[in-house]
Amino acid sequence: MKDSEGLWDKRYSDNPILNPPSEFLEEFEQYLPRHGTCIDIAGGNGRNALWFAKRGYTTSVIDISSVALNQASRSAQSQNVEIECIQWDIEKNLLPSERKWDIALLTLFLNRDILKTANEYLNVNGLLLFAQPTMKNLERHEHPNARFLLEPSEIFQISKSLSNMEVLHVDEAWRASERHEAWLVCKKKFEQT
Repeated sequence: MKDSEGLWDKRYSDNPILNPPSEFLEEFEQYLPRHGTCIDIAGGNGRNALWFAKRGYTTSVIDISSVALNQASRSAQSQNVEIECIQWDIEKNLLPSERKWDIALLTLFLNRDILKTANEYLNVNGLLLFAQPTMKNLERHEHPNARFLLEPSEIFQISKSLSNMEVLHVDEAWRASERHEAWLVCKKKFEQT
């Protein structure tokens, strides 16, 4: 964990700015339950987790970087909201198996296994919200590099392959952020035994 953790700790130490929440959230706010639990996966310094906490959700942010999580905790205190900060290496271990949430958010972090296992960490009727740049993004931006980008139309294949999930929205396009992103919103149908 130390190598990846050190890389991300340095990035957040060098750039501690809390960016605004993803445009993706307001676009799909109508799908969200009025209350519940939320996990911001690889949520960095909490820009999206804070958005949920301000709306009354019991919110957790999970990330490898202790620096980012400390920044998230300080931001939550200064904004008078609560968020749970969980340090975890998602590249090596999927989400903690003993926990389930009503909402799982995954933005700007590509881990196909986290998508494929959404059924395991969501409650019944729980929502998976996913936004990730695609290869087309390289036409205008050199970052993120190809290793962290979805292939063209891959989001549609992913949406069809998710077990026990009802797709509420899936598309890819140039966004107001100037990134070419794939967006996916889906809901867990029932508890599998």
